[in-house]
Formats: sequence, C-alpha cells, structure tokens
Amino acid sequence: MSDLDSSSAASAQAEDTTRSAAQLLRSLWKQRYLIILVAAVTTVLVTLWTLKQPKIYAAATTIEFDPNPPRPMGRSMDDVNSGMEGYWSTREYYSTQFQVLQSQRVSEAVVRQLGLQHDADFLGVAPEQRGSFRSRLVTDTAAVLRGRMKVEPVKDSRLVLITLEDRSPRRAQLLANTLAAVYIRQNLDQRMSTTVSALEWLGQQLESLRRQLGNSERALHDYRREHNLLSTSFEERRDHVGNRISRLSEAVTETQTRRIAIASRVSELRRAANAQDPMTMNAPELLASAPLQALRGSLEQLRRERDGLVPRYGDNAQPMLALNGRITEIETAIRREVRNVLESAESELRAVRRTEGDLRGTLGDAQREGLEINLREIEYGQLLRERENTSKLYGIVLERTKETDLSKLMRVNNVRVLDEALLPAIAVRPKVPMNIGLGLLGGILLGLLLANVVIQSDRTMRNEEDVTDDLKSTFLGLIPRIGSQRAGSYRYKYRYGGKRDDEDDKPVTNPDLVVHTHPGSAVAEACRGIRTNLLFMSPDLPFKTIMVASSDPREGKTTVAISLAITLAQSGKRVIIVDTDLRRPRVHKVFKVRPAVGITSVLVNEATLEEAVLDTEIENLQLLPCGPIPPNPSELLHSQRFQDLLTQLKGKYDRIVFDTPPVGAVTDALVIGPQLDGTILVTRARKTVRARARSVLNQLRSLNTRIAGVILNDVDLVNEGSYSYYAYAGRYEYKPIAEPANE
Repeated sequence: MSDLDSSSAASAQAEDTTRSAAQLLRSLWKQRYLIILVAAVTTVLVTLWTLKQPKIYAAATTIEFDPNPPRPMGRSMDDVNSGMEGYWSTREYYSTQFQVLQSQRVSEAVVRQLGLQHDADFLGVAPEQRGSFRSRLVTDTAAVLRGRMKVEPVKDSRLVLITLEDRSPRRAQLLANTLAAVYIRQNLDQRMSTTVSALEWLGQQLESLRRQLGNSERALHDYRREHNLLSTSFEERRDHVGNRISRLSEAVTETQTRRIAIASRVSELRRAANAQDPMTMNAPELLASAPLQALRGSLEQLRRERDGLVPRYGDNAQPMLALNGRITEIETAIRREVRNVLESAESELRAVRRTEGDLRGTLGDAQREGLEINLREIEYGQLLRERENTSKLYGIVLERTKETDLSKLMRVNNVRVLDEALLPAIAVRPKVPMNIGLGLLGGILLGLLLANVVIQSDRTMRNEEDVTDDLKSTFLGLIPRIGSQRAGSYRYKYRYGGKRDDEDDKPVTNPDLVVHTHPGSAVAEACRGIRTNLLFMSPDLPFKTIMVASSDPREGKTTVAISLAITLAQSGKRVIIVDTDLRRPRVHKVFKVRPAVGITSVLVNEATLEEAVLDTEIENLQLLPCGPIPPNPSELLHSQRFQDLLTQLKGKYDRIVFDTPPVGAVTDALVIGPQLDGTILVTRARKTVRARARSVLNQLRSLNTRIAGVILNDVDLVNEGSYSYYAYAGRYEYKPIAEPANE
C-alpha cells in the first residue's frame, strides 16, 4: 500500500470516528430533557439528604516519636527494648505504632477512663429512646470509638496526627487528648514491663552462665592434670618430637642407602660365585682380596706348567695327574674363599635390613606421638575457647543486667504529646457545597447513562451505518421529513448567484408530489441524489425495472416510489409508475384519478395496455393504476401474462417503477422481485426495526432478487443531525413540523 493510500485510509477512519462521535452527541442532545431531569432530581435528593445529616466536629492532637530519648546514663547505655537508632528508623516500627494507636486495647482503655459505655449521646441513641437506654459493652463502645478515629502520619517527619470525630466539639477534644494520654501511658508501661521481663531473663541467664564458667574452668584443669600439661607446654613437646622424627628420618635414609649398596655387592658376588672358571670371578670385592689374588696367581702358574708338560707327557702321565690334582685343590680353595666373602656380605645385608626396620618402627612411633600431641592440643584448645567464650558472655550479660536495672529506675519514654487538641469551631461534615456539586455531577452522569441506555435500546433504523453495517446493504440515500407547511428550501442556486424559486416556500398540500411542487426543496434534492446513485451504480446493467418495497405499512413506500418516478421523468426519461399493490392501491389517489381499468384489467385481458395507461401532470411520467382489486393478486403477478406485460413495458419506457405492498404483510413483492432488474427497500427512520428489515432483505435474496439498495425515509434533519449529509450541495432552511404525510 502506498503512502497516499495509507493517508487516505487514515483520513477516512478519522472521519468515521468524528462522524460517530458527532452522531452520539446528537443522540444525547435529543435526550437532553431526560438528562436534565435526572440531574435535577439527583441534586435535590442529595441536597435534602445533606441538610438532614447531623454536624460532625473533628479534634486533632499531635504526638511525636523520639528515636533518641534522653539518656541520663550516657549514650553507651541503650534501651533494653530494641536498638533505638537502628530499629526505630524503619518504616515497620512506625506502621506498628499506628496500628497500636487504633487497636482495641487502647480504645477500651479510653472507654473505661471516660465511661463512654454509659454515654447515650456518644453512642448516638435518639433522645426519645434514652429513657430505656442501657449501658453497652466496653468492646462494642470501643468499636464505635475506633470508627470515629483516624491516625495519619505527617509526611517526612516523626509526627502522627490523631483525629477524633463527634457530634459534640468538646467531647471530640476530650476524646483526642485522652486517647493520646492513654497511648503514651500504655507505651511507657509496656516499656517498663518489657524491661522487668528482660531483667528477670538476664538474671536467669547470668546464673546459668556462672555455672557454665565454673564447669569450663574445672574441665580445663582436669585435662591438664590428666595429660601432664602442668610442667611443659605443647610447644616444647611438639619441638622435641619433631627433632626425633627428623633424626630418625635421616638415619632411615642412611640405612636405606647402605642397604642398597650392600645388596648390589651381594648381587655381584653371587654372579661371580656362579662362574665355571675361578679365573673369571671378577667382582670388585674379590679382586681386592689378597688371599684370593695369591690363590689366583698360583692357579695361573700351575695351569701354565700343565700346558707346557702336556706335549711331553700327555694327559694321563703320572706327573700330569699330580699337577692336575694340585690345580683342583687350588680351584677348590678359591671357590671356598669366594663363598666366605659372599656369606659375609649376605650377613651384613641382613643386619642392615634389621636396622632399617627398627628405625622405621621407631619413626612411626614418633609420628604417632606427634599426631597424638596435635589431637590433645586441639582438645585443649576447644576447652580453652569454651572457657574464654563463657567468660566473655558472662561479662556481657552481667554488664547488661546492671544497665537494665538502672534503666528500670529511670522510666524514660520516647513518645510525647506535641500539640494537644483544640476545641473545634467548625463542623467538618456534612460538606454541603461539595455534596451538592457531587450530586449534580452524579446526576449528570446518571442521566447520561440512562440516555445511553435509551439510545442503545432503540433498535430502529436511524442512519446510514444501520444500513451498511447491520443490514449489509447499499445505502442509496435518505429523504427528509415532509411537513404539511414547508418542505425545506434548498438554497444552493440562490446562495451561488442563481434565482430563488418562491414555490419552494409555499405550504405542502400533497406530500407525495413534493418533488414536483417544490423542486428546490431538500426532499427533491434527496430524491435526485438517489436517482444519481441508481444511474451510476450499475452502468453496464442499468436498473430499467425497479420495485419499491417496504417491510411494513406506513413506511413511505408509495411516496418514495412516486418521488423516484418523478425525478427519473425530470431527467428526460420516459417513465411509468405501475401500482402493483393489488390489495390497497393508492397511487391513483395521489394523481387524483379514478380509472375504471388498470393492470388487473390488462392481466385478465379485459383491457389493453394503451387503455389502462394514464397521463399525469408531470412531463414524461405516465401511470398504470391498479384497476379492480382481484381475489387472487399473487397468482396474477406470477402468471405468464404478467411477464408479457413486463416485456411490453420495457419496449415502450426507459424506466419502470413498481409500487408493491409491504413484504412483511403479503407475498406479492416476493413474487414480483425476481422478475425485475432491481429492488429498493424503503425504511422509515425511528420506526422500522432493523431486525425486521434484515429479515425482509434475507427473504428477497433467498429468491434471487437483485437488491439495489436501501432508502432511509422520513429523517428529521434537525433533530437527527443529518443536515451535514447535504452539506456538499448547500444549506437547507428546514423547520420541523407535525407528523408527515408519507404514506
């Protein structure tokens, strides 16, 4: 959608809204007398009620809450009730005190002090009933007092305004001052009772803490004696055990290193001892042994000798056998010496392992001893902290007990009366001017509401929106109300330089011919507008045969049909108006003729069309009257002869207008409608019910009748505000007159 289309749509919507608002205002203006009557009655009733009300006086006293009351013992001594500077500054505290001021307890204390339960005047007992008056219950009287009480905090301050209302100004003053005094006294008593209760509780707590402190000190002493903590401290024991653990750790590390070295030696010796040739036993420790080196030298020498003698003697000679025996002895000696060295190393390894195990056990014992010392230190610390906490708490409670005892003796109150109530001189109720103004405003609103109810309950046709929105049909136009004196002059030509037709100001003698007799009137212009709408509505398929119908009698159907026919004839067209109301014909009376034959005569072949058609005083307009009233109108209109007649008329005339009986009364219009080009439904403003008109349109549409549109007849231009409908063409000078003669 373009910006131009959007602007046009917005303008149309604004125009519709303005039109709806203007229409509502006009509807309310029509109900102005109802609104004025309701407003006047309401104002009078409210005024009378106000003047009958008793005068009520109000007395107010002001009290002040002081979050920092005087402290004779110094700032360090706080109130036992609460933290004054911390809690009193909160809104919750003030809200609580406001509720206390209005509580049943305070009200009952005031009632008892003043004896209000015996005061018949305070309780509102009528003078004639005071002879039999009996005292009321204190609770009931306190409820009455609370109903006359109002507590209001002064904004941005610690002040509270207490207002009491009563018929007697002196009693109102007394009630306000007494209420403030009772509240202040009860507040002080409450504070003192709280202090006494706190003092008793503190005494109980002090005794309990004293016993707990003694038990804690004894438990600490018993723990020291049990674990021998009287001579040495945990620090000394912890240092001693730590040194032991350090030394043992070093010894274990050294022993472990030695064990690893010895184990390596043993491994080397075992590999050497397993060698086949003693000469290949090359372990470092064996090479360092002097005896083994001497034996290895002897063995090597003997083996060389044997190698030298083998070529000479052979292996089995006696010298060779003796030499081999000596070699075997030396090898055996070498192996024996190697085993001795190996056994010595293994023995040393076992000794080192035992030493390492013993050191590790001793180290574990030392570590467990250290953990036990830590545990004992924790237990000792718990006992020590418990003793210290109990001692501190005991000191705090002891100090608080002494302060509370002193505050009980001082009796300091934090609430005081700032201004006592004065004797009121002017009544606060009833407020006569305000009540009358509210009564007038309420009456106007009530009148508007009733007027709106009346408007909304009106289900008749009133304006164009009823046609387009409710009937869902085309609005052809409206016809102003026709009076018996003037039709309303149309001044368009006169205002824009044309000549004024004096005929327009003449009295209307025949309302059905007002378009002819008063061509410059509003009625004539409205009919010309309807004619234009019909001509331009369907240029490709023009309405040549038009039926004018209505839902019920006396809605102006015949008048509209004649007026429409006249405007069509005035446009230069050949027009004939056919009276098909075969039950109560009236068109011939308008033209003041009494024909012997008519359409019924043509349909039964008793006359020809030329014999039945009559000329009128209006140029280009002829009339086909009803003729004799038949016993079977619907059958005649549904016959082939009627269709033939319709064909004849179409051949001779440019426009044919049919006046039919009401659709809601008989079925004649339902029979004719489908045979014609279009049907116009005439509704009468403020008379035709919308539901009735909608039902008629539905009946016509169900028979495939082509609906040209709806005309709203007999519209009061002045009262209905439809004057603007013709604003595009000029201004009307219209005066409403008696009941119209439309129909």
